[in-house]
Formats: sequence, structure tokens, C-alpha cells
Amino acid sequence: MSTDFLPHYYGNIVRRLFIAGGVIMLATIPSFKTLLPVPSFVSVFAILLVGLAAGITNPMQKWAMALNSIIASILFFVFEYRAITKYDDVSDTLFLITEVLAVIFFFAVYYSTKTVRALYLKEKSA
Repeated sequence: MSTDFLPHYYGNIVRRLFIAGGVIMLATIPSFKTLLPVPSFVSVFAILLVGLAAGITNPMQKWAMALNSIIASILFFVFEYRAITKYDDVSDTLFLITEVLAVIFFFAVYYSTKTVRALYLKEKSA
């Protein structure tokens, strides 16, 4: 589907960021499960949520892009807060993974918010 009708649609980028974040979480959880601040099922649920959000991303549903903004914001906050408050050693592998995930979800916040803004501004001008 072409998104030429919506020049500020960044859902494809958000989808890729969500998939990248989900894959990193999926690949690293088994190695760090004893160090996680939450039970494993919470982490697996978060990965599932990110995958579902990536899957429903499309330019025809404003609610899906708004949901992506909310999910990305929550995950950015969780990962960055954890990185800031729990790690003193920047060479710690878990710190690096946490920080990479925070950066991924920061960009997802940015692009999903730009898309939501464009969708709502397009609606107001129509």
C-alpha cells in the first residue's frame, strides 16, 4: 500500500524499530533472566506486545499509531530509567543492551508521534 497520500507517515520505520527492539529483547533475555527486575513472563509479554503493535501498524488506523506512541513512550521510559538508576559501569553488557533498547524506543517515540500528528492535522484540514 502506498502512503503517498500521507507524506509524514513513518509507520514503516516504527514497525522496524519495534521489531528490532523485540528481537534484541528476545535474544538477550535468556542470558540475563536472573538480572531482570521483573518476572520472565512480564518480559515475554512486553516482547509480545511490541510484536503485536508492529503488526497492527498501518496508515489507515490512527488508534494503532497512537497506541504505538504510547507503547514506545512507556518502553523508552522503562529502559532509560533502568539504565540511569541501576548501572554505574558503562562497560556492563546489560547496561549497553538496556541503553540500546532505550535509544531504539526513543526513535520509535519520535517517529510514531510525527505520524500521529500528521494523521490528526490531515483530519483537521479536510
